[in-house]
Amino acid sequence: MRLNHRFALIFSVFGLAIAAAFQIIQFRDVHRAGYASARGMADVTASAVAALVSDEARQGHMASLSAHLQSIIREAGLASVAAFDSHGRRILGRYDSPTSLHRRLHPGVSIEDSSDGIYDLEKPEYLGRYGYGKVCVSYHIEALRARMKAMDAQSIRFGAMSFIAIALLAWLLGTFLGMRIESLVPRLEHLPDDPENFRPIRATGKDEFSRVVAAFNRLGSRLKEETRRRLDLEEERDDLMAMLVHDLKTPLTVISSGVALLEESASQANKRTFGLLRLSVGRLRRMVEDILQLSRLEAVGESLEIAPVDMASLARACAKDFEIIAAEKGHAVSLDLPEKAPPAVMGDSVLLRRVLDNLLYNAIEHTPPGGKILISLENRKDLITLSVSDSGPGIPKEARADIFRKFYSKEMKRHVGNVGLGLALCEKVILRHGGTIAIGDAVPHGARFYFTLPASKAA
Repeated sequence: MRLNHRFALIFSVFGLAIAAAFQIIQFRDVHRAGYASARGMADVTASAVAALVSDEARQGHMASLSAHLQSIIREAGLASVAAFDSHGRRILGRYDSPTSLHRRLHPGVSIEDSSDGIYDLEKPEYLGRYGYGKVCVSYHIEALRARMKAMDAQSIRFGAMSFIAIALLAWLLGTFLGMRIESLVPRLEHLPDDPENFRPIRATGKDEFSRVVAAFNRLGSRLKEETRRRLDLEEERDDLMAMLVHDLKTPLTVISSGVALLEESASQANKRTFGLLRLSVGRLRRMVEDILQLSRLEAVGESLEIAPVDMASLARACAKDFEIIAAEKGHAVSLDLPEKAPPAVMGDSVLLRRVLDNLLYNAIEHTPPGGKILISLENRKDLITLSVSDSGPGIPKEARADIFRKFYSKEMKRHVGNVGLGLALCEKVILRHGGTIAIGDAVPHGARFYFTLPASKAA
């Protein structure tokens, strides 16, 4: 349910509840006022009739009183008038119908609780030779109740109209407020994704919502400025990095060639020194290439050369190329490949080979002499997983969450290389291929880096 509909529903429910409460109060007040007015009129009439009966009884005019009471009953619309002595014996009674003659009087029942449509009201009076007694006057209240029902029906009609009007007004108000808030929500959701294209929302008035809009405008403007400043800095950094990488490749080539020539003519005693120089130059070249490749991958619009890649062949070629380097360190590189060739993956073979090279190079560099390095390949549920395991010290679990971050150095340089660009490049390449890369524990000890890619559906 949309926000404006929820607001409209909530406001309508509250509006209906308020209208219902007012209607109930109105019903109660109308009934109370109507019965109070009827009770007052009945009391006045009963007092007058009782005074007349008492006066006539004192004078001994009971015969003429009977005819007089019959006229009063007919003109006033009373049900009956009866007089009782102190012992409760009826000494006088006049009725408007036989039904009233035979009914039982209920002088203690209130007008609201009368069950037979007649209200009995009793007054104590002196009745001459009969002594003190009571005069009971009975009233028909069907007409009163009919008027009350008519008033109730009219109130219900007006109440229904009020319900509809209040519900409609509450619905419109809730919809208006909900739409105002809904107009802000998409902008709030879109702001973190595209702060550069932020446009302020027009805010009118000084209510709370206008203040929220004004605060949002200030936030968006500051975020837009910070984003532009950050992008400018990143652009300057990338330009500087590209220039440095380009300028470093030429002298590195010259140094590498010079070291190779000098190594050929060097004495046996200096062979080891030139070998270390060659390895250092190679490491520096790899770092420069990592920086260059990482910059290309992070550039917007950099496309990959997608083609089917046989990961088993890629693993064999990589293991063969690193045999000499591994042998110099005293390591044994082995392969664990499935007998049946797994499906190919769709990807950039050069970049995927670069990932495997970086993982195998790290394993060789950071495993003590005489270690074992294993390259394994698995095919599970159309997912190809390639892993590189070593027998080195492994990676602490608290450092694994940040291991693929660029320039991560929190006491981890000895595990992942000098500046941490190789693993950052690996993660970037695998993510661009729609895969995942992670680290675990090797068996029985050491680190296990592995990445998973979807198998080609055409394979």
